Amino acid sequence: MPSQVSDQELGEAFLQSIEHGSFPQSEDVASAPVPSTALPKLLEVVSNAREHTKNEIRKVSREAASDVDGWISQARKLQDDIQRSKVTAHEIVQQAEAEKELKGRVVDAESKLKFLHSEIAYNETLGTVVEKIQGISGLLESVQNAAVHGNIIYALERLEDTSVEFETLGQFRSTRVAGILKNRADQLRAAIVETTTESWNGLILIDPNERRISLKEKVEREATIQIDTVVEALTKLSLLENFIAKLHRDFDHTIVSPRLAINSDGVVHGFDVNGDDIQIIGHVKDMTVKATLEDIQAIAEYISTRLPPPVAIPLSVKLTPTIATRLIKYWLLPAVPLSTNGVQDFQETLSLVLGLAEYFDELEWTGQQQLRDWVDQSAEIWLKRTKEIAIARVHSLCPRRVREKKTVERVETQTVTRGDALHDGQEDQDEDWGADWGEEEDPANHGSNAQQKDEAPTTVVEEEDMSAWGMDDEEEQKEEQKEEQKAKTEEKKDEGAEEDVDAWGWGEDEEAEQPESLPASSSKLPEKSKANGEIPTQPKGNTEKQVTLSETYTVTAIPDSIFEIIVQVICDVESLNGPELVGTAIAPASSGLYAIPSLLLAMYRATASSHYSKDVAGNMLIYNDCTRLSDRLRTFLLEQSEKDRTSTLPRHLQPSVCLRLDSDLKLIEGFGKRAYGREMESQRTIVRDLLDGTNGFANCTVAHFADSCDAAVAMTIDRIGEVKRTWAPILSHSALLQSLGSLVSTALAKFITDVEDMSDIAEEDSKKIHSYCVSLASLSSLFVTENAAGEPQDMTSIYTPNWFKFQYLSEILDSSLADIRFLWTDGELKLEMDGGEVIDLIKALFAESEHRRKAIAEIRRTSLR
Repeated sequence: MPSQVSDQELGEAFLQSIEHGSFPQSEDVASAPVPSTALPKLLEVVSNAREHTKNEIRKVSREAASDVDGWISQARKLQDDIQRSKVTAHEIVQQAEAEKELKGRVVDAESKLKFLHSEIAYNETLGTVVEKIQGISGLLESVQNAAVHGNIIYALERLEDTSVEFETLGQFRSTRVAGILKNRADQLRAAIVETTTESWNGLILIDPNERRISLKEKVEREATIQIDTVVEALTKLSLLENFIAKLHRDFDHTIVSPRLAINSDGVVHGFDVNGDDIQIIGHVKDMTVKATLEDIQAIAEYISTRLPPPVAIPLSVKLTPTIATRLIKYWLLPAVPLSTNGVQDFQETLSLVLGLAEYFDELEWTGQQQLRDWVDQSAEIWLKRTKEIAIARVHSLCPRRVREKKTVERVETQTVTRGDALHDGQEDQDEDWGADWGEEEDPANHGSNAQQKDEAPTTVVEEEDMSAWGMDDEEEQKEEQKEEQKAKTEEKKDEGAEEDVDAWGWGEDEEAEQPESLPASSSKLPEKSKANGEIPTQPKGNTEKQVTLSETYTVTAIPDSIFEIIVQVICDVESLNGPELVGTAIAPASSGLYAIPSLLLAMYRATASSHYSKDVAGNMLIYNDCTRLSDRLRTFLLEQSEKDRTSTLPRHLQPSVCLRLDSDLKLIEGFGKRAYGREMESQRTIVRDLLDGTNGFANCTVAHFADSCDAAVAMTIDRIGEVKRTWAPILSHSALLQSLGSLVSTALAKFITDVEDMSDIAEEDSKKIHSYCVSLASLSSLFVTENAAGEPQDMTSIYTPNWFKFQYLSEILDSSLADIRFLWTDGELKLEMDGGEVIDLIKALFAESEHRRKAIAEIRRTSLR
């Protein structure tokens, strides 16, 4: 229960709160209730506190009474001063109001004065403007009177004065009176323009229907009108340039174009000058450049004598370039000689053109610089035209000459040593030296099975390696065969894949790679192997001797035609630098002619494929033509080099120095190689596709599959025979044999691979496959040739690298296990097949037995030696 708080304590707490705003510190007092009985006591406490405060105030007032009286006295004085200040301020305000009123009166008086001045100035200006308008009106009257009486120049001068006066009107130019005068001035100007135009048309008459132009010096109307007056008037009207432009168009269309332009019928119109008239009449009989230049000079003379300089000279600025353009297009360019025979006449033509330009100078005409530039560039123009004509000749002759075929012979002399196949073959009068010409997909490196003599050095003749004519050494051949066979066993690829056409590169500008098999000139005659496979002993002597190799092949007339054009170009260089033409304007271009052979060869490469496409042996013809062209050019370069030793031409103009055709010859040879490669790859693909019909000889004894196999083998043989009949008239004999060897090698490689891939070969299948071997062996008839003695000679093994391997495969299919073992241990089977191949064939042909295990073990043991 809370403690009791007295009324006195509550009153004290209440008074403290009122006086000081403090809160009771005692919790009892703060929380004590205030009963109604405590109110009297609270009022008492407050009343006592109020009385106490009043007493203190009175006490303080009594003590400060004297000071307060002083303050009151000072306050009263201050109040009086403030009252006086208010009165003074009121007076000041009244004076300021009076001054403002006076200033307003002054401003009003000034504005009235300014208005009076402006009115006076306006009246004066208005009087001046009225006088000017009156003057303008008088000028317009004089303009009209002058125009009516034909005094055009005076009228135009007064009209110009009127324009000046209009400018002086200032802001009054927008007034109605000024607008009326302006319209009248425009009407007078339009009337003068119309009159002047009529005068111009009367002085310069254009009759398109009659193709006639009349240029008059004056015309008689109400008054005599002189052309000078009309020209001056048009100049003042700023219309002369437009009239000259129209005159240029009319003159060009009516006179210049008919005289200079040659229509589709080759007809050119002539013209006639009769007094003031110039008119197109009849046709020109003299179609020479000289006659044309004379006519142009006559046209220029006609214009200059009948038109004043202010018209003739600006007209020449437009007309001369038109004349020059048509003259160059229709007369000068066709006059450019196509050979050196016309250079003298062309030089005279250039002199005449310069004469025409000088005549224009005499007339003070401008615009003839185009003619001088053409004369200065005549050498370049002639060279450009010569290049175009040469390229056009090649482009036009190829479609015609590709149908013309002829047989050509290539003869080459090689220096060989005793012991070389060529040397020995020459002594034996053996003509089947297996050569082809060039480095194509050439069968040059075909016949890698051919057994060659080791260390048969040759002498390089005309930068051609004699090794390109022969076959590789026997050991290298065997090593290559082993590597190829290993690759075939691992990757299951055809042996023919070695002749990948992609190695050639198909870009014309890229140098073709030398493939493994190209019909290159093989100058080494492969020797016949002995029955036991031993290589004949090489003679010890190394006596050198000259051997001449020759073969014929078919080409079109294209290479000889291109060669003739190139030779003519070289002759033109000599002619241009001869005593008769060395001083002509064309002579400096002679060195540029050496670029034409490269352009012609590039043109041939670019278009040859389309020209030969209609011939079934087109690619082979391309190869032969490229070979023929490169051979003739190389021979020509050698002969020209000898000729230049005694030539009178400066060294920097000699063909042996300037005619750089090495890269072009490589390109043309590479182009031929690629054509040969494309054809060979195409035929090889066909052969492979035909043999794919055998399905790997699986079930070759089953009726349905047997027919497919029989047909595939028969079609392959027929296809190769058909290829021979197609290529025989085209390729050289050795190239034909090597190309056929490549196809036969592809067929045999496919056949060998398919047989080796068979994991099980039954006896009946073996006999059937052997019969296919017999059929394919008939292809050897394609390689039977006659030697010098007329005796038949089988060259199959030389041109078909895998021929011996194929023969051994045939024997294995028809032999017993003992025979196969004998072929491996005592025969030459190991030279053609590796042990793995033979073992796989034995496993496929023979069932598991002790004899088979022993044979396989023997083969493995001996193959590791």
